[in-house]
Amino acid sequence: MRRIGVAIQIAILSLISPVVCLSQSQPIKKEMGSALGFVLLEVEARPIRHAHVEFLNPSTGWASAVLTDGKGRFEVSKLAAATYQVAVTAPGCERLETTVTVDGTVGPLLWRLRKVAQPATPRSSSVVSIQELRMSEKAESAFAKGTRLLQQGNVEASLPYFQRAITKEPDYYQAYHNLGLAHYRLGETARAKEAFQKSIDLAKGGFAPSQFALAMILCEKQEFQRAEKVIENGLAMDPGSAVGKYFLGVVQFALNRNDEAEKSAHDALWRNAGQADAHILLAKIHERKHNPAAALVDVASYLRLDPHGPLENEAHELLQRAQREISPSVSASH
Repeated sequence: MRRIGVAIQIAILSLISPVVCLSQSQPIKKEMGSALGFVLLEVEARPIRHAHVEFLNPSTGWASAVLTDGKGRFEVSKLAAATYQVAVTAPGCERLETTVTVDGTVGPLLWRLRKVAQPATPRSSSVVSIQELRMSEKAESAFAKGTRLLQQGNVEASLPYFQRAITKEPDYYQAYHNLGLAHYRLGETARAKEAFQKSIDLAKGGFAPSQFALAMILCEKQEFQRAEKVIENGLAMDPGSAVGKYFLGVVQFALNRNDEAEKSAHDALWRNAGQADAHILLAKIHERKHNPAAALVDVASYLRLDPHGPLENEAHELLQRAQREISPSVSASH
C-alpha cells in the first residue's frame, strides 16, 4: 500500500481549483487555434460564473478544461486543428454537449444552460441543484491570492486567504476545496477531509474535484469500497475527467480487480494522453499479471512523458523487476 500512497499524494495535489481556468498540457504543435465564448442561463440570459467547459479531442484523447469568469466568458488556447467534443456543466444546470471544429480562432461561441428542478430523489441523480454563487470582489481576490500561494508551494501562507474568502462567502465551495488541498499538503488529513466534505455538501455533489480528493483520502485509509462510490459520484458529474478515471483505476487495483483497473487506466489515457501516472498504474497491473513485457512498455511510456517526475524511482524499480522476470540472468544493477 505504500507505493499506492505515493501516487495518491501526488495526484491529490494536482486538483487545485483554478482562479479562472485550468488547462491540461498539450504537446507543442506548429499551428494552434483557440476558442472563446460565453455561457449563460437560458431564460434569464445571466452569465454563469465558474461553469466548467471541456474540449476533448477524440482522436488523441487530449483534453483541456476551463472555468468561466464573472461575465460567463471562457477561452481555450493551444488547440490543434480538429473537431472537439465539448461538454459544459455548472451546478444546478443541465449538462450541455456539442462539437466544435477548430481551425484557427473560433468564436465568440454562445451556449445557454437550462436550470434543473430540485430532484425528488437526490441520491440517484447525477446532476443536482445549487444556488448560483455571486462572489464579492473581496472573496474572489482572497481566493485568487491563496490559490497562487498554494500553487507556488507557500502552503501555510495560503490558509488565511482561503479562510478570508470563506468568511466573505460562506458558500464558496471552491475555497473549501483548495483549503482542503492546503491542509492535505501540510499533513493535516483530518482537516483536509473535513474541508473536502464541506465543499461537496455546499455544491450538493456538483463539484467533482472534491469528490476525487475525498475518495483518495478514503483510499489512503484503505476504505476502498467507500472511495469507489465517491469517485463514481464525481465521474457522474464530470465523466470526461482523466484524473477521475485514473483514481478509479487506483481503487480497483487496490481491490485486486485488475481487469477493471486496466480498463480505467486506459480510459484515463484516452481522455488525456499526458496522464503519466496512469502508465505506472498499468505497469503495476501488468506486473501483477506476470506480463513483464507489457510492464516495460508502460514504464518506458511514463519516462518519455515525465522522465524526472515524482514517480521516477518507482518507474525504475518496476523496470528492473520486469527485466529480471524476462531474463533472470540480468543483474539487479541494471
